[in-house]
Amino acid sequence: MTNIPEVYLLQATKKNLEQAKSFQDDMAAHFFEHTMYDVKDSLTSILAICDMEDMKQMPQVKQCIQRVTDLLHDVHLYHNNTLFNINHVVINIINVLKKNFKNRIHINHDLAYIKANTRSDRNHLELVLLYSLIEAVESCEGELNMLIRLAQKEKDAVIIIKLEDFRFSDVVLKAIAGFHNPAAFKMQIGSVGGGTEIVIRLPLSFERRDQEAKPVREPSKITLGQPKRINVYGAQERTGT
Repeated sequence: MTNIPEVYLLQATKKNLEQAKSFQDDMAAHFFEHTMYDVKDSLTSILAICDMEDMKQMPQVKQCIQRVTDLLHDVHLYHNNTLFNINHVVINIINVLKKNFKNRIHINHDLAYIKANTRSDRNHLELVLLYSLIEAVESCEGELNMLIRLAQKEKDAVIIIKLEDFRFSDVVLKAIAGFHNPAAFKMQIGSVGGGTEIVIRLPLSFERRDQEAKPVREPSKITLGQPKRINVYGAQERTGT
């Protein structure tokens, strides 16, 4: 990474935080647009089956109706800032980064379906993730290669982000540490080989878990190794992969 005067780095961190807030608004619009599309698609399928007047298709009708119910539940849950679907948050972040950075970023992902909801501050989580990743993209001289993994570890959801051949400057690390509220969730940023790894751990709520909606699609699996982590800041607990 090129040596840049600290005053310019501080100006950039402020600009990138504002950009993260803008991306967060974009995430909400993206979520509602795609959810409403899925609702319309399910309702269209129901109407098509009803036109066939074939009672043998009733199980399929029930499945479509359940899908609509789940999607509407997702919309209702999205307005809850302290209890939310972590799958949606991670998928929305991936989509908004791809949309806004296109050729500047390459993202692989390994996202497990976590049925339970996450209990934390969704607004703060989205901003911390967006801000950290925008800082990485804007600081990277070439294309940034990123691996995002979501997994369940006992009663926690764990987000692991690996940035290949990239390290944050001390100024940016200090800015992220100052912005992050440790009371909301545990977060570590560490050096792994020539790259950086971000680990976030969030508590899960298992109440009414049988009623929660399914994610749109389950992404393809990517195996992530067991790296050695150097603690930079945040929680003392280390999370295995």
